[in-house]
Amino acid sequence: MTMRVLLLIFVTISVNANQSFIQASISGKTIQLEVANTQALRSQGLMGVNELADNQGMIFIWPGAARRCMWMKNTYIELSVAFINREKKVVEIFDLEPGNLDSVCSVSRDIIAAVEMKKGWFSKNKIELFSSIALP
Repeated sequence: MTMRVLLLIFVTISVNANQSFIQASISGKTIQLEVANTQALRSQGLMGVNELADNQGMIFIWPGAARRCMWMKNTYIELSVAFINREKKVVEIFDLEPGNLDSVCSVSRDIIAAVEMKKGWFSKNKIELFSSIALP
């Protein structure tokens, strides 16, 4: 029993140690983003998350530019995703529905990142296509 508790604590600490957050800005709106920059973190995404603060989300970062797809497996909250190109511009925005296993893919093949926020965040904050994102 004690060994199981210690293992659980170790695994929890290891997972939390790998999580990182950045502060970014899109068209002057400051946001806090959890970083998903490995295959494992990108696959996990926001699965199991029940709530996001108003200016909180996740950024998915890939090592090169390509057409990118997102899905909502085991995701419980409505989200919007903005696909970001090499010039760090928002080039596509889509709404995503909880639990939907259908992929939502970018049209562009120049995508290096995607930002997921609460559904409607981009329109509410007047983030339009070709808005710039400032990353650290």
